[in-house]
Amino acid sequence: MEWNSGAEAGFGWTRAEMLGTFVADTLLASTFAKSPFGLLVADTTGAAGGPRTTSITDGTLDLALELRHRDGRRVRTEARLVVLGHGRDRSVAAFLRPPTEQAPHLAEAPGRPSRDGLTGLADRATYLVRLAGATAAHAGTPGSVAVVLLDLDRFKAINNSMGHALGDGVLISVARRLEQVAGDVDLVARFGGDEFLALVTDEAGGAEQKAAAFVTRVQEALATPIPVEDAEVFLDASVGVSLNTFGADDPDDLLAHAEAAMYQAKRRGGFGVETFGESLRIDVLDRMATEHSLHRALERSELMLHYQPVVEVEGATTVGVEALIRWDHPDQGMVAPGRFIPVAEESGLIIPIGAWVLEQACHQLRDWHDRGGDTPQGSVEVNLSARQIDDPQIVATIEEILYRTGLPPEHLTLEITESALMKDAAAALVVLQALKELGVLLAIDDFGTGYSSLSYLQRFPLDILKVDRMFVHELGQDGGGDEIVSAVISLAHALGLEVVAEGVETEQQLEILRGLACDYAQGFLFSRPVPASELRSLFGLRLSA
Repeated sequence: MEWNSGAEAGFGWTRAEMLGTFVADTLLASTFAKSPFGLLVADTTGAAGGPRTTSITDGTLDLALELRHRDGRRVRTEARLVVLGHGRDRSVAAFLRPPTEQAPHLAEAPGRPSRDGLTGLADRATYLVRLAGATAAHAGTPGSVAVVLLDLDRFKAINNSMGHALGDGVLISVARRLEQVAGDVDLVARFGGDEFLALVTDEAGGAEQKAAAFVTRVQEALATPIPVEDAEVFLDASVGVSLNTFGADDPDDLLAHAEAAMYQAKRRGGFGVETFGESLRIDVLDRMATEHSLHRALERSELMLHYQPVVEVEGATTVGVEALIRWDHPDQGMVAPGRFIPVAEESGLIIPIGAWVLEQACHQLRDWHDRGGDTPQGSVEVNLSARQIDDPQIVATIEEILYRTGLPPEHLTLEITESALMKDAAAALVVLQALKELGVLLAIDDFGTGYSSLSYLQRFPLDILKVDRMFVHELGQDGGGDEIVSAVISLAHALGLEVVAEGVETEQQLEILRGLACDYAQGFLFSRPVPASELRSLFGLRLSA
């Protein structure tokens, strides 16, 4: 599910409240079950009673729905449904939009635009009116209308660290800069929150080129830091662009496509810009299907944990394991984590899935502890995503899991990536301090791939630093890998941290790490991630590299 500022305004629930929840618990009014969408869902889940809709297969369906506002009242809306598959394998996605009869203000005369109260830019309502007019006026000319959606990266961190008043000042400054570089853009508007929109038209079908030139000007405008009191704020933005091509000239479709492109750009990072096209449309549908299947993966016991040993560099004796999630899909086989983990994070499913991983890993290690002998007796490392760090219940969840499983907290190491920590360093610091009070160990993962502030690295209550595999891969080569890893290890030791090198694959790399006084290592040289049943023979033994 994605839940933008328009949905927040229309239905009352915030994005944080909606992501990772079932719509049946929030939006669905009592009349929903009898609606075409309700029948589709019933057919998907195999619910008993009511007419079946097996005749509706892959494709789209437009219909009116009556949904529930957060305050309990009913809200009539319109939806475009995307239907994938058949029977129990069918997934149904809905793109909601306000019906015309509920939004008379959208018919406001173009000469009397309404303004955003904070920035003074045109507001969302005005933009939608202008977009509808542009698509009607340029119908039949592909590439004549472009929607540009700009979302400020890490703006939440600015609000959290500097306060909402200063955050509002940043938004106003961004608005002024967008106006200054608008050039031949038809309209610049604030869509809500930290999102801005631009409308670009060209009668000859050159809107994409105009939009690209505008985005370049925006990048240059935002490259200069924004002064805020005695500090400076550096901003990046993720930009999505959609065009009235690919069979899409409906205003709602153009907005939805721009949003999908923007999220794709955000995944790439670094002031990413993405234009919606056929490949992205296929990617969006694939992610929707993946999310649908992932909802059921926990219920169907399709998820499992594999474990990779962590060994002492001196002597190569195993001292712990890292728990890594795997998905055995009934039709697709083993699904690569890089395919489903991002979907879980974006949809909010990483919260229940992450809790399951923690509980399974803690339970497994406690079981090994109780058995004794040659079973693993060290610690288990579990990854926490940025989305889990943002979860207000994360500390309570981990505390409850430790209580239920009986695992001593010092035997649990929580790994957080450098990029997740720096997404909102001030907020992450508060969470890490609370986790540290539980008695668990904390590790910074993939170190060297992000942009850590040394001051924050000193303040974070960390125990372990994990060197990213891309640096380990360069050891023994001519690219300066030895010097980089040596500097990282020296920095970590100076901060009182132990060091784990990831991705060790050769004896040469292991020998170099020994010479650099690295503490621990993991990688295919010792073992691939394996199921718990295969791990016992590897633990407590001196592995020959």
